[in-house]
Amino acid sequence: MPTHILLIEDEEQIRKNLLEILQLKGYQVTAGADGLEGIQLANQQPPDLILCDIMMPQLSGYQVLAHIRTQESLRSVPFIFLTAKSDMVDLRQGMELGADDYLTKPFSTKDLLGAIESRLKRHQPKPTPQPSPSCLLTIQGHAEGGSMILSVADCLYFYVHTSAYYVCHPLGIFQIDLTMAELAAQLDSTQFFRANRQVILHRKSIQKYAYWQQGKYCLFLSDGAKAKEFIIPKARFRQLKKWLAGGSVRFESNLTDS
Repeated sequence: MPTHILLIEDEEQIRKNLLEILQLKGYQVTAGADGLEGIQLANQQPPDLILCDIMMPQLSGYQVLAHIRTQESLRSVPFIFLTAKSDMVDLRQGMELGADDYLTKPFSTKDLLGAIESRLKRHQPKPTPQPSPSCLLTIQGHAEGGSMILSVADCLYFYVHTSAYYVCHPLGIFQIDLTMAELAAQLDSTQFFRANRQVILHRKSIQKYAYWQQGKYCLFLSDGAKAKEFIIPKARFRQLKKWLAGGSVRFESNLTDS
């Protein structure tokens, strides 16, 4: 059965162009001309993915997304914004509401299809790879209240601050004794990715990502309580996407300095 995409776009010519592109690619597409119609179509036939403009009559894209995320049958559907707005305030607002990606107009057919395929692939549940017995499984963290042993599988990301090394964990921020180089040598490369010299990310901490500007991408990380934004260059982002998709990224290039 073909993948069902709901397209919500008020500009008729853009809507027709996107409809043709998606249908030629083999997708089943339902199209709405405004936010209210889009919500009605989503409720009638829950889609596998939603493409939605932001500035529309009746309801804005933000209002559509806010409604979608309250519906049990639609809550987990991947949602991609299509917009001419590229300000970080708008980007943050969409991501905080639960958008999965953000395409700034004008965008190419390649970027559109790539974003769709990436989101659909990420939405498919995957078994969690088991770490090698030789990988680091626990780490000692130090805080004002004392020290404790932390499970590496629960760690969200490691980072450097003022020449000291820390880990963000659901229980809080802890200073650790291992350097980035030592972590790189011992962490499971299927679960951890070194974004730059100062940050190593756990797969589960990466909630969303979106193109920002000038060849850079914005990652939205979870620290257990709130979202944290992190910018990486395009070249590193390509490796990150390959790694997130389960592709082969050499341990050395993944977890050593970029």
